[in-house]
This record gives sequence, C-alpha cells and structure tokens, in this order.
Amino acid sequence: MRKIFLLLVLFLSSILCFSQVSINKTDAKGLKQGKWVSKYPGGSLKYEGNFDNDKPVGNWKRYHESGKVKALMTYRPNSERVFASLFDEEGNLYAKGVFDGTLRDSTWNFYSGEQLVLTENYALGKKTGKAQGFDEQRKVMWEKEFKNNFPDGISIEYYPSGIKRNQISYTEGKKNGLAIFYDENGSKMTEGSYNDDLSDGSWKIFDKTGKLKYEVKYDKGEILNGGAMDSLQMKEFKKYDSVKGKIPEPKVP
Repeated sequence: MRKIFLLLVLFLSSILCFSQVSINKTDAKGLKQGKWVSKYPGGSLKYEGNFDNDKPVGNWKRYHESGKVKALMTYRPNSERVFASLFDEEGNLYAKGVFDGTLRDSTWNFYSGEQLVLTENYALGKKTGKAQGFDEQRKVMWEKEFKNNFPDGISIEYYPSGIKRNQISYTEGKKNGLAIFYDENGSKMTEGSYNDDLSDGSWKIFDKTGKLKYEVKYDKGEILNGGAMDSLQMKEFKKYDSVKGKIPEPKVP
C-alpha cells in the first residue's frame, strides 16, 4: 500500500511539473510558443491563450481584474484578423466584431444587456458605410452613412412609429445640401438646404395639407427676409428652426 501511495505521489508530481514547464515557454530564438497565461499583480488571471512563433493563435480569453471575462477572441491562422466579443466589468456582452490588428474592421454590433442598440461598419479603424441605431423593439431609430469617420451621405431619423422624422445630407461631417422634416403623420413640415452646417437659400414651411405657408430666405445662416414675416410667422419659424437637424450622434462604448 505504501508503495502504491508513493507511486501516486510521484505520478501527480510529474504531472504538476509538466504543466508548469509547458506554459509560458519561448524557443531558442526567444519567440513565444504554446500556451501562455498572465496574471494581474493581485494574482487574478489576466489572459490565457496560445502562441505560434510569437503570434496569438486560436481562441483566447482575457479577464477583468475581478475575474469576469473581458474578451473572447479568435485569431485566424496567417491573418491579422481577430473575431472578438467584448464584455463589461459585470460580464455583460457590449460589443461584437472584427479587429484587423488592433483596428476595428467590417461590421460591429453594440449591445445594452441582450438588446442590439447600434450597428456600425469600419474600414481599418474608421467608420465607413452605414450605421444604424435601434430601439427596444429592434426598430431602426436612425441611420447614417459614414466615410473616413465622418457622416457623409443621407442621414435619416424615424419616429417610434417608423415614419420618417427627417433626412439630412452630409458631406465630410457637415450638413450640406437638401434637408426635409416631417410630422408624425409623415407630412412634410419644412424643406431647405444647408451649406457647411448653416441654413442657406430658400427654406419652405408647409401646413398639414402640404400647402406652402411661407418661405424664409437665408444667406449662410442669416435670415434675409425676416422683416417680411409677421410676429406669429416668426415665432412659429423659430420653433422649427430650433429643432431642425438634431439627429443624435451614435455613441460607441
């Protein structure tokens, strides 16, 4: 019995020694190979994964210092692309997408709890293409086109009913070109143009039947024909003027 006990102790010791020498290894050239584990100064696990010639490969886990999973990452062979799921300090998924090296690339989805709230597209770290924001019912609240990290193209905002609230044209991050605003029934309220974020040219105000009520002339943000408007018209127009163009910017965690 004593011999069996000694053999068991030796067997377990050999396994422990093997496991200790089989992680965090470098080869003769100093390149990381095989499984690597890192810990925070307090002793909690920081990351675990595998290297091949100093490059991460396969599935990796990164952790918050609290022990909650911070990221699940899958490295593709012979590629800089990494598929990632990111988690907050409570362990809740908040983002999922692809890195090219350290830069966001392709489509990224962002979450609040289990609810998808934002989808964006990237090209090597810069927002490019369509971005959409969603409400709790997964209805589109707004959508924008981006180019090189700036709004560029048609941006649209919707009422909770799904009816279009407004559409505004952007160029290199600034409002430029046609803008149209609608009421909750989908009737056009206001139509005009922007020039580098400033109202410019003719802006038209319509009643609920679609009939033109009055027209305001702008020159790069300055009203030219304000004297031709009576006090009620000016008061109503200022109400429209104070809300037009307010599409919320997407917030990325």
